[in-house]
Amino acid sequence: MRRLSISLLVVVVVAIFGLGIALDTLFERYNTKASDPLTQVREFGQGLAGILNHSDVPAEALAGWPDSESYRATLESKNDLPLPFSLKQSFESGDAVVLESEQGVSLYYFLDQHDTVLALQSDAVSGSGKGGLAWIFTGAFYTGTLALVLLWLKPLLHRLHMLRNTTQAFGAGHLESRVQTTGVTYIKDIESDFNRMADQIQQLVEDNKLLTSAVSHDLRTPLARLRFGIDTLAEPSSEEEREQYYSRVNKDLNEMEALVNSLLRYAKLDHVMAGDVKQPVSIRSLVGECVSQHYDTDISIVVDDSNLVKNESLIVNGCIEHLATLLNNVIQNAIRYADDKIIIEMNRSDEHVIVTVCDDGPGIPSSLREQVMKPFERGAS
Repeated sequence: MRRLSISLLVVVVVAIFGLGIALDTLFERYNTKASDPLTQVREFGQGLAGILNHSDVPAEALAGWPDSESYRATLESKNDLPLPFSLKQSFESGDAVVLESEQGVSLYYFLDQHDTVLALQSDAVSGSGKGGLAWIFTGAFYTGTLALVLLWLKPLLHRLHMLRNTTQAFGAGHLESRVQTTGVTYIKDIESDFNRMADQIQQLVEDNKLLTSAVSHDLRTPLARLRFGIDTLAEPSSEEEREQYYSRVNKDLNEMEALVNSLLRYAKLDHVMAGDVKQPVSIRSLVGECVSQHYDTDISIVVDDSNLVKNESLIVNGCIEHLATLLNNVIQNAIRYADDKIIIEMNRSDEHVIVTVCDDGPGIPSSLREQVMKPFERGAS
């Protein structure tokens, strides 16, 4: 939004000040040219007023002056020209008074020797031209301002149109739709925020699909075994067989419960991690605690810390609950597929701590190693 505000401010400043100064310069240039006839008439009137002022009878001198179609000169009473006090002083000191009306421009000169006024009107001077020129430049100013604003609005409207089309496509189910942030744009922050939101929504939808697929796939086997066990219990059998089937049913129920809990933990993992506060965690102590929880297994678990300095804790910054869940899942998976032995190694590499869990089982085929790193994916059981 900062780019939008700055660009709008620049356009306004350029339109008002830059365009205004340019047009004002042009107006002054043309206005000076238009004032040349007025200057000529002013000089003529100044000379005529001087002649009449020094004549004995100004009316007779003016009557004997040659007639001209370009100007009209008359003598008027001083009282017929009411003026403000400040203007009256300069007028009586010899300055000409120029008055503009709908009929044109009139110039007045004070004849102090006779206490009368010379009024001079000329057809060569017209006030309409100056007014028309002012209207032309005023229209040019507003037209130029409008053009600059429209020029600024064009990329903004284009980007808003693109954003609208993308949101409509995204709402219609095309979750891969994104706004292209290249090119001229004033709303890059909004476009980037939309793309981040779209990424999060798409990831959420994919996670939900993954959870649905995992539930339908992983619950199918224990449900089938549970149904088989219940059907078997309904048949006549010895007490020993019943106890055996009861044990299997309970085992299947425990497996289903563990699977459901795992799915629920995964479903809320992102939300939980967003609110977790990280703290220093000793990986060396955490590995020891996780190994001690698997005391009931027949698999030998060996912790190899020979590469570490004595009493080195391997401190990392993280959430101890999630780290414990991660280690327990890896160790439990190794126990499931190991033949006899599991080795857990701990090493430090620059700023990282590396925990390696190895078992002597058949291993994962190279073609499946990338796939099994995805949630709820399994190799050959």
